[in-house]
Amino acid sequence: MKKKIKNIVIEEKFKIPQIDLKHYDGLKKNKPGFERTIAASPYFGSKVKDKILVPDTKGKVDVDKGYDAFRPKDEKHISDEELIAKYGTKYYDFKILNEKKRKEVLGVNYEEPKNEEEEKVEEIDELSFRTVKEEPYQSQIYYRDKVEENEEYIAKESKYVNIYDQVEPKETPTIETKNEVKLDLGLVDELFEEETKEEVKEYELPPLSIFKHADVSEDEVPEWIIEKKEIINKLLQDFDIDGEVVNYVKGPAFTRYEIMLQSGVKVNKVSSLYDNFQMELGAKSIRILAPIPGKKTVGIEVPNDKTETVYFGDIINERFVNDNKSLRVALGKNIDGETIYKAIDDMPHLLVGGATKSGKSVCINTILISLLVKNKPSDLKLILIDPKKVEMSFYEELPHLVTPVINDPQMASVGLKWAVDEMERRYDDLAKAHVRNIEDYNRKAELNQALKPMPYIVIVIDELADLMMTCSSDVEDSIKRITQKARAAGIHLIVATQRPSVQIVSGNIKANIPSRISFKVASFVDSNTILDEAGAETLLGRGDMLIKDNDQPERVQGAYISDDEISAVCDFIRDECEPQYIFTHDDLKKQIEEVRETRDLGLQEAESTIYEVAKFCIMEGGASINGIQNNFGFGFNRAQRIVTLLEQRHILGPKTGSTKGREVLITLSDLNNMFGKSNEEDL
Repeated sequence: MKKKIKNIVIEEKFKIPQIDLKHYDGLKKNKPGFERTIAASPYFGSKVKDKILVPDTKGKVDVDKGYDAFRPKDEKHISDEELIAKYGTKYYDFKILNEKKRKEVLGVNYEEPKNEEEEKVEEIDELSFRTVKEEPYQSQIYYRDKVEENEEYIAKESKYVNIYDQVEPKETPTIETKNEVKLDLGLVDELFEEETKEEVKEYELPPLSIFKHADVSEDEVPEWIIEKKEIINKLLQDFDIDGEVVNYVKGPAFTRYEIMLQSGVKVNKVSSLYDNFQMELGAKSIRILAPIPGKKTVGIEVPNDKTETVYFGDIINERFVNDNKSLRVALGKNIDGETIYKAIDDMPHLLVGGATKSGKSVCINTILISLLVKNKPSDLKLILIDPKKVEMSFYEELPHLVTPVINDPQMASVGLKWAVDEMERRYDDLAKAHVRNIEDYNRKAELNQALKPMPYIVIVIDELADLMMTCSSDVEDSIKRITQKARAAGIHLIVATQRPSVQIVSGNIKANIPSRISFKVASFVDSNTILDEAGAETLLGRGDMLIKDNDQPERVQGAYISDDEISAVCDFIRDECEPQYIFTHDDLKKQIEEVRETRDLGLQEAESTIYEVAKFCIMEGGASINGIQNNFGFGFNRAQRIVTLLEQRHILGPKTGSTKGREVLITLSDLNNMFGKSNEEDL
């Protein structure tokens, strides 16, 4: 087939690349061995049909149809129903003359008419294009010399029509070049290069449809609420306390009865009847607020006969996800049914304590899932430390993780030291940028491309007790440094433990973590350790908690999230993005080995010190810690450690309790042989 092209003479040979779509799936996934060989369209690439639309301006303008687009909906001359009845769609302006319609209008055997009066031009043979018919990536290449030739065949009812005819496919096209005029193919090459680039998939946040919602409960007042109200009134009357229940508020797990006392009645009279209230109401535990903060009433919180579960899906919504507060988390509902949200960056660190099966681990999961449904991996990084090895297994291989979930206490110690170093590095960057905190830095980074945005880092330790028992000194030092000044650098710490004792939660740790969450604990002492006051020992368990980030703790029923929901969220995120670890467990192990080698090297260097101390003991005829301290200037701990080493090497005898010190078991010659020294060195 021959076509005429005006005023264009191609200087060099070229080939129009095309794509064999039977291999397109491999090419799309960027698999090795798949290379782009052909392009479906030199203008629009392989994903858009090569169709150009032009307006039909040949006929007269229909005032009713032509200007309806500019009239209000209620003033249109032709209604949508009329358009649909006539054209099959109300968007009649955008019909395209497809292949079926073209055959109806132009005829099956239609051939484009030739204009014999055109000027003679150079002819180019073997110009053909290839049509690939595989679905769904069907692409069609059209060719035409002049638009005007087919205007008489354009469908009258269509305002925009396809003006190209399809050309039957041939082999890969080749163009012979003649004369001196060059054809600029730069645009075609540029478009083709853009098509060959792999498309970057935009990260999507997990959908909220994953989470379960609670069934709608009836608003009717249960009979047991009225019964317990009468019991409280009768008990007050029996003990000659002038007061009565004036209001009650039903929550998911407990109901608060508000007692109004007459003027002159001491509030502590109600508090003194704690055991009586608990017995008469038949409750496992109750909580008395004398008075309720901000009110003129005394509150008695009594467990409900039927507990309502607060599901995580009930406390999050699209507004929560899109509130532009990256570290805001959903915790549960208070007694008034209001959802409780807390921002980690306002806390800025959190201590969570509670007995086994009190809801502590579920709370940690709701915090983590709240962060994951709101933040992309580029905005948030997590360091998860789980010495129990089972609580955080759901979160393995997430792109938000700085390193895989840490289970080993020594690795945890090294990971916390990395966080301290990262904090110092960030402060250096903040100082160079002349900003005070991470929020100001990231706002400045949006305007200055030279600055790299900083993601927030949240460190979660699920069980602090195991770390404190294994490497308490290093862990406590790192926690103190992070909690003291990491807030402005965007690093926040969440520590959880089921053993809230002073040995685990030391005063130094508590002093730097102002925000606390306490679930049910065993005793008043544990409650005082976490909250610095009583109250947690009277909680009900199963998510019932006290949140303290100000003067008065707030009672909240924690949200419940199932393992299936956690797995669904994490699986969705893993499908969206691959892990992006900053360092791996192997890196942590190498650092641990370096620390051990340094310590061993220190002991090797101390061999000379051990020899000198042993020689001193032999010359003195005995060994005492005080003598070693005075002669060498050592501290007590170091002197004691050296004496222990000498005893282990059988240089000194065991402690006998004598005032003369330990017995020396070897001679100077034996000591020299033991350390590889000649006896001449001592002469």
